[in-house]
Parts: sequence; structure tokens; C-alpha cells
Amino acid sequence: MPELGVVVAFPEGEPHLAECLDSLARQSAADLGVVMVPYTMAAARPDAEAADEGPAEALVDDARRGLAVAEAMAARDRRFTLLDKGAPDLGAARELGRGRVDGEYIAFADGGDALPGYAYTYLLEGLRSGRCDFATGNVYRFNELGTRPSGPHRDAFPDEMRGTTIAAHEDLARDRLVTNKVWRREFFEDAGLRVAAEHPELAVAMTGHFLARSVDVLPAPVYYWRDAPVPPPAPDVPSLDRHVSAIRELSELLAETRPGLRGLWDLTVLRRDLRVYLQALDEASEEYSEHFFERVAAYLDSADPQALAALPAIDRLKWHLARGGRRTELVEVLTFSKSVEMRNARAVRYGRHFYGAYPFLDDPAAGVPREVYRLDDELRLRQKTENVFWRDGKLIIAGRAGIKYLRSSRRWYQQMFAVLVNAETGRRVPIPVKTLRAAEYRLPNVPEAARHDWGGFEIVVDPAKLRIGKWGRAEWRVELFVLNRGVLRRQIIGRPVTGPAQRPGYQEVGDGVWVRPMWSPANDLVLHVEPLAAHVDGHRLAGDVLELTGRTAVTGPAELRLRREEAGVTRRYPVTFGDDGAFTVRIPEEELRDEEPPGDGGLARAARWQAVLEPAEGSPVRVVLPDALPEQRYLVGDEEVVVKRTYAGHLELQAGVARPVIDTSGWEGAELRLAGGYETGGEADTTVTGMVLRARGRNEEHVVPVAHDGSRFEVRFAPTAIPTPGGELPLGAGTYTFLARVDRGGVINDVPAELDHDFVERLPQEITAGTRTLTFADLGHDTPVLKVGTDLASAERGRFAQRTLREETYPSLRHAPVKDEIFFDSYTGRQYSDSPRVIYEELVRRGQEVPASWLVRDGQVNLPEGLAPVRHQGTEWYEKLARARHIVTNSRQTTWFEKRPGQTVVQTWHGSMLKRIGFDIERVRGKARDYHEKLAFEVKQWDYLISPSPWATPILRQAFRFEGEILETGYPRNDIFFSPEKDALAATVRARLGLPADKKVLLYAPTWRDDKYYSPGRYKLDLQLDLQRMYETLGDEYVLMVRRHPRIVDRVPQVADFVHDVSLYPEIMELFLVTDVLITDYSSMMFDFANTGRPMLFFTYDLEAYRDNLRGFYFDFESTAPGPLLLTSGQLIEAVEGIGDVQAAHAGEYRAFVDQFCPLDDGGAAGRVVDGVFGRGPLTS
Repeated sequence: MPELGVVVAFPEGEPHLAECLDSLARQSAADLGVVMVPYTMAAARPDAEAADEGPAEALVDDARRGLAVAEAMAARDRRFTLLDKGAPDLGAARELGRGRVDGEYIAFADGGDALPGYAYTYLLEGLRSGRCDFATGNVYRFNELGTRPSGPHRDAFPDEMRGTTIAAHEDLARDRLVTNKVWRREFFEDAGLRVAAEHPELAVAMTGHFLARSVDVLPAPVYYWRDAPVPPPAPDVPSLDRHVSAIRELSELLAETRPGLRGLWDLTVLRRDLRVYLQALDEASEEYSEHFFERVAAYLDSADPQALAALPAIDRLKWHLARGGRRTELVEVLTFSKSVEMRNARAVRYGRHFYGAYPFLDDPAAGVPREVYRLDDELRLRQKTENVFWRDGKLIIAGRAGIKYLRSSRRWYQQMFAVLVNAETGRRVPIPVKTLRAAEYRLPNVPEAARHDWGGFEIVVDPAKLRIGKWGRAEWRVELFVLNRGVLRRQIIGRPVTGPAQRPGYQEVGDGVWVRPMWSPANDLVLHVEPLAAHVDGHRLAGDVLELTGRTAVTGPAELRLRREEAGVTRRYPVTFGDDGAFTVRIPEEELRDEEPPGDGGLARAARWQAVLEPAEGSPVRVVLPDALPEQRYLVGDEEVVVKRTYAGHLELQAGVARPVIDTSGWEGAELRLAGGYETGGEADTTVTGMVLRARGRNEEHVVPVAHDGSRFEVRFAPTAIPTPGGELPLGAGTYTFLARVDRGGVINDVPAELDHDFVERLPQEITAGTRTLTFADLGHDTPVLKVGTDLASAERGRFAQRTLREETYPSLRHAPVKDEIFFDSYTGRQYSDSPRVIYEELVRRGQEVPASWLVRDGQVNLPEGLAPVRHQGTEWYEKLARARHIVTNSRQTTWFEKRPGQTVVQTWHGSMLKRIGFDIERVRGKARDYHEKLAFEVKQWDYLISPSPWATPILRQAFRFEGEILETGYPRNDIFFSPEKDALAATVRARLGLPADKKVLLYAPTWRDDKYYSPGRYKLDLQLDLQRMYETLGDEYVLMVRRHPRIVDRVPQVADFVHDVSLYPEIMELFLVTDVLITDYSSMMFDFANTGRPMLFFTYDLEAYRDNLRGFYFDFESTAPGPLLLTSGQLIEAVEGIGDVQAAHAGEYRAFVDQFCPLDDGGAAGRVVDGVFGRGPLTS
């Protein structure tokens, strides 16, 4: 019988099953048995009913492929068994497998997911030696773009916690998966955990946490959870009923078995489970709302009152209104909380306490008690560490801190105190803190910052205070106390900023005693007092064995323990002792290697191992790599084993693909020069084809050329002039890491560059280019980064600066005379494109000499000569809005802009209307409560509104309630399709984009989804295409261009030379000229592309949800669309393969579409707009 039994439930057509099964076969915990259980596709796919309308053969073929993969694995590896009987759904499949799998321990995996090779060894390690009921580990999400931490799990797994409980670590309430755990089978069955339950996250994961005596919580990722192909269904009455029933079931169980935990469960329900349904009320039906209030009122009546009191004030307010069934007020609060209003909300003081300035505060008609609004945890301490260094033998810690909502604008408002806290004894030692005047918390700490306060601090740590009697091993943390107007908060010093603060130096403070400041996994600063007990004095690679020699004070039997923290893997090697404390350790280098996580897009990773000498008796000691002993990189084929030194001076071993090492950098004007070494020992030809600059926090990358001289390389580039499809542009504000794009015999990998540790002390290196700061620096001692500042001046950055410009500068400029100039804007400064561009070029063609300027956001737009750039949110932007005689835009304007007498505003808009717009959207997600009032004010500023067609004119009039002049001219942007130069322009575009002459071009250009965003205005790329399958099926005949909507910030995944990301190309109309087949969804570009007469395919995988729940349509899209509506990636591929037949089948709809929506497109729209707005005569300045 195997030690561990694993149940893999998979839908019959699961396309990623092989990846899942391979990850199980690679598990280092070899003693396992895997039972594979298929279930039907209909249960696996929320869109199954709609999919049935498509080709049934595709579903059958998919099912056969999935089962064939499982059968092949069972034939290849006897640990795997495929049940010949399937199940109707996921829960039933898990339950069926549970009854068939053997093992003292049990685990579950879903067929589309994957696990790292160490996962089960890591999870079983503590279970074997302890009495925990189960072990649970961190979760990463993944897709073809790579892996990333799962948001809900981030707080649940901050650090390793052995033998804990949900009562001790309440954030385990976020740990809802069944699949990231190994269960002790006896506990699983005794607790009655039911994997077939409708809500396994409650019936299994949460019930397990609440009933377990203890649990191992492990911070390294043990489960890769694939992104869902379709969004979850919106909350409705049946799902609410089922969820409430599951909640009550666990509540009743806890009342009987764990009554002391009922309050924690109630808090969990209000924070998470019922909150999902609460948050949907602003868009819910009357039936849903009434049902919700009825079910929730019953639950709240039995809930622990302390659970409500523990919620944030805004949530207490929502539940207070929900309990009273006050839908109107609740909807207003929900709208408030989802908009920028919440972010800008203030705290008001009454007596000793502070309260949130939320809707209905002190409103007698509403009658909400003031206590509901009282702020507690919201008044949190914000602190960051900006430098840690040694000065005159003492450790200096500098940074900024403050309590949210409570500015320290006056010196006496805020006082700070600090103490050292001994981790073992709890001893507390006061240490001095100096309060400093500094820039406001979120601003760069420079004298030119827009606003300063008393939030800066400098803490001085005398090493003598770390000594208790005689020197000995100890760990100390620094606790900071902040008192602001009666509110006291405390926090361990942590959160270092990028750069030197992340690599504090170490210092000898006594004979062989060192203080080594280090950052914990939770980013807390820990001062380690360490007598030197073990150090390395030599190392070499002998064949396939890494040999370390050194000296130690440890006596007796011992092992070298290597720990890979990010993966939770431990390896142990015997230590051989010699005379006078000498020791030798031999480590097979292959045991140090890493495995590649799924979906990482060719990113070559490395494994890092921390070294500890562990005696049979006594405490383990860290091994030091003295400064006098050089680091060394040993080549093993295309890989390397590196003996290196951490920033704290300890030994670290690194193994993986050989990495380029930067050891020289410098600025030559605005050009950055980097140089270093890169060696490989493999047989395949290895070439660095370029250096990739990859943005952190958003999916964006640029490649710059690399020059080679033997094993040396050099990179030169100007961050202010990066080649893009739209010409040279500066890098956008942000932080960029460096990766070498390496070609190994045709296999492409991106290999992270590293910094030479002898060189890193010379960083950062900073210059100023215009208003931007450009800084080459390090991230965490090893990683080179380029930090690019915004194009706004210091005095223009931050909320206070922008408020000053808006409320003082702009009104002042409105008193100056109106200037004879034209100010253009396309997509709020994101592009030089669309109808405003064509209008400008028509004016130039006519020889008009009026000065013109164009709005540019963060420098990311190239403009033709003679057109002046205007920085978005810069001082000149406020001036143009205050003084330009003509303003031509295709976007919404800022809500505080008010047209002056003598100013004319032309709103060209940016698309024909399939989706509802303006006042026709009853509720706009993420907008403030006064959205429609602000829209009405904005529309009053418009003098002209451009209409693309007679069909669109009444819709525009109604949707914007516009009472001015509508110019029914057609969209100027479509003039390009009738230009005599269009063929020559198409050839130029193909060459500019590097499109192969022998391939046809597909263009996929989806719109954004209102409900998929990172933050307001920053939307996710909801990519549902199977790019690999498209490449394999269509790649011989086509290439695929993908263009993100301007509001989407994610990178497009690359697949060989098939996918071309053209999102940065400034003018989509030019892309249409080279497109043979357009693939879109609900984007208005269908109305433009119809002028080409070429086929269109509509990938509408979420049609029902988009039409009915998000935006709504102006016409029957299904019957009017000039091409087929396709629901799956497979259907889309089939349509492209038969595109001739598809085009012929929809020829009638296509002609009718053009006749209805494009009757004015003839090449003369720009001329008609110019005539209508500016007249036929000359414009003079």
C-alpha cells in the first residue's frame, strides 16, 4: 500500500491533463498511488449548454484525447490507475476516487492544474513526525503568461507555522482549496469531510480547519492553480440558498463540537462568504434582493455580535443596512465603496475617536448610529525602511511612518518611540528615535516634493544593547511605536524599499561576534547576533560533486543542512571532520537543480540553498562565506553551480541555467551602458540574442541589442528612446528587471541577469533626463533593475500637488486670455490616433497655421514634427484646458473642466455603438455615486458631437442627452480605407511589423471586460484563445497579431514566431490594412473594419454575461453580426480553416451591416468635420 493516495479528477476533454499527470509522476515523494477519475464535460464547463449548439464532434474528440492521455499514463507508470467508470461531476469524481485510493495520507488534484516536484515531500515532512491532522501549502495561479501568487492565499501563508490552528492564525479562513493539502486519512474520515458536497471549500477545507487539532502551514507553493477559462456565474437566488445552507451546516457543527470557534466562523462568513452576495446587490433583481435580506437577517440574528464589531467600518455599515432590509441606502453605500470615493474618504473626529466619512454619517433621516462608522484597524500604521547602514559603529535605520488618515503636518501631532525586542526572552530595550521632516509618505523623499510632514525617522542601535551579559547567539527585532492625536499604533520595523536598504551591511562587534541585519520572509528586520561558529575556507567542483571545506567550533557528528526556502525543500549531507575543527562536505551537484514551473513562458529559474551546520547535539549554526574568499561560478554544461555570499555574509549555493553577470555600469549622457560576463559549457550553440527589459507589476517588455566579445557582453541603450512598433519612445514609469534572451540550438529561454556582488556596492547610479529620474539599482542584492520615474516634476506628483493644480492653478489660468490654438487628445493621452489625428492632418493638408498641441501620457506617444506634446497632469495640461480656443478629443474629459466663453469643444467619440454608453448604462461599475451628474456636466461643455452614421445619431443624442450640434459626417478615422495611398501604406506597415510576406494575417482585438480589472482604469487581458493549438493548426498559413484595448495593461503571451503583440502600434486603422481576418468580440472596430470587405469572426465566449450583466447592446447582435459568433477556441480555429465558406455563408449579413452602419464612409469625413467646425476659410493665430 502506498504511503500517499492521490485522487485526480478531470473533465474528459481536459486539454492540460498531461501536464498535471507529469507533475505527479515527477514527485520526489515516490511512494504514492494515483487514481484518475474522469467526469463529463458538461459538468466541467459553465458554457456547456451554449457549446452544445456548436459542433458536437469537437467535444467528442476532446473527450477522447483526455481519456487517451490518462490511459497512456496508466500504461507507462504502474503507480497510476484509471477508473473505467466515470462520474457526473467533479465532486462525485473526487468521492469515487477517495473510495478507491489507498494510503495513510490522501490528497486531491484537478486535471487542469499542476504541482511542483517537491510538493508532497514538503507536505508529508511534518505529518510523518508530528500529529497534525493535515498539512496545507501556498498556492500560485498560472496561465500561459507564467505563475503568480494567488491573492486569497497570500495572507494565509506568510511564514512557516508548524502545528498551528485557524484560531491562532485567522487568515487561514482564506485557505479554501481542497487540492493544496495532504490529509491524514484517519482524520479525513473521522471528521466526515465530504468532497462530493456542493461547496467543498466549506464542507472540506473550512470544516477541516475548524475541526483539526493542529495543522502544518507551509509558505512555499505546493499547488499551481490554473486560471479558469470562463468567469464564475453571477450570484443568484439558487446559489445564495445553497451557500447559506452550507454555511448553516458548518455553524451547527461548530455549535456542537467547537462552540468557542463559532464567533470566528461568523466573522469569516461576514468577511467572505456572504459578502460576495452582499456586494452583488447594487446590480441585483428585486427578487434576489428580497431573498437576500430574508436569509441574511435570519443568519445575523444568530451570529456572534462581536463578529460584526470586528469588521471594518464600511462593512459594518453595509451589514447594518442589510439587516434592516434598506436596499436603497445599501445600494448607495455599495456604489460608494466600489468607486474612487472610498479611496478618497476622510476620517472625522468626535471626541477621542475617529469615524469614517461614509454615506449617511450623522444623517438624522437615515438614523444609522455613529458607532457603526467608528474607525479602528483602518487607522493602521504605514511604515517603510529607506536605509539601513552602519555609522561610527552603530546601526542606523531610516525611513518614514505615519497612521493612515492622520497626517503629521505639525511636529507635535506625532511622536515616535522604539524598542529592541529579544525574540527568545521577550526582553525589551528602549533605543533612541529622531523624528525628521520628510516628504509625504507616498512621494519621493526629495526637497522639491509637493508636501512635507513630520513622518521621517532615524533609529540608532548601539550594538552594546544587543548584549546580555556575555555575547551569545540572539535575535532582536526593532518595534516602532507611533502616537498621533491619541491614537497609538506599533509595528516591527520592516518593508525595505528597493536598493541599499535591502542589503544592510554586517559588522564585527566583539571578538568573533558579528551583528548581521537580515530581512525575514515577512520583510521584518531581524538583527542576528552570531558568534562565528562555522565558515568555509575553500570550495571546488570535482567531477559532479561540489566539495566545501571549512572550519567550525562544532564538535561531534554533524550534517550540512541545505534549505531551499522558496520551495520548502531540505537536503542533508554528512560532514567529515579533520584536525583543529576542519571539515569537508561533498554535495552531488545534480541534487541542487531546480524544476521549471508550468506556464513560465521559457523563463529559466534557479534554485537557491541556504547552508546550516547541524550537530547531532546542540543548536544549528549558519555557515559563513568570509569576505576574503571569492565567490565562484562552476559550469556544468549549460547550467552552473554558484558558491556565493548573501548580503548578510552567509554561504548560499545556487544551481540552474547559467546566468549573465553584470559587473560594470554607467551613464553616458542619457545612455545606460552595462557590461558583464556570460559563459556556458554546453554542446549546443548558445547565443544571447537580446536583453529583455521586463516591467514589474505589469506585463510589458522590451528587447534591446547585445554586443559580444567572447564571454563578455555589452548592452547600450537610452531608456528615453526605446524602439517600439510606433517608433522610439521612452520607457514608461516603473521598475524594469533584466533578462538575457538566450537561444540554445533553437530553444529560447529568458535567463535573469545577476549583479556581481563586488560591484553592487557602487549602486544606485542615477541621472535626470528632463523631468524623469533614471536609476540603475539592485533589487535584493542580486537582481539588477532600472527604475524609471514619471515625466511629472516633483512639485506635480501626488494627490496634494494635483489638487493644488486643479483647485488653484487651473482657476487662475482661466482668467488669462483665450489663445488661438487647438489642443488635441486621443484616449486621454495614450495615442496619436483615431479621428482627432485625421482631423489634425486634414488641417495640416489645408495649410492651416494655428498652433496645435497633443496630450501625451507619460511620454508614451510619438508625435509628428510641429505638434507640441502636453504632459498629462503636467502644469501645461491645466493651461491648455484653461486657455486653448479649440479642444478636439475622442475621450471623456476630466470632471472639473469647464468650458470658457470663446472655447469650442469637439467630441469625436471613439466608436460606433454596439455596447450601451453614457446615460443608457443604468449602473456603471467602479464609478462614483454622482457619475451621471458629472456626465451631464461634462456633456454641457461639448459644442459638437461627431456621428458615424444616421443610425448612430439618435443613439448619441439619447445616450449623452446632448443638446448641441451633432455633425453627421462619418468618422474621420475611416477615411484611410479610401485613401489612394492605402496599398503603399499597407506595405510599409507589414515591413515595420516584420510580418512574413508569405503568411496571411489574423488580428485579434478584443474589448475590455468591465468586471476584470486590477484597479480603476487598469483592465486585465481576458485571453481565452488556445494560442498553442492555433499555432499548431494555423501556423503554416497565418500569423496572429494581438492588440490589447488601450485600457488593458497585461502583456500578450508569445508562441514561437506566430504571435505578434501589436498593442503599442499607435494606429489600429493601419493594422486593418494588413489584416486578412479580424477576430473580435463586442468591440466597435467591427464597424470600421467592415469597410475592408474582409471576413470577421466574433469570439463571444461570454456573450450572455456581457450582454445581460455588464453593458447591454443597442441591437440584436446575434442576428446582425457580419460573421459567426463562436464560443470556444476550437470553433474559432475551425472557422479560420474554412474561412472561405464562412465568408460566403455570411455575405448577406455583411452587406446589410455595411449598408446600415457605414453609409457615410467615403474618405471625406475629416473634410466635413473641418468645414463644420472651423469653416472653409483659413485659421489664423
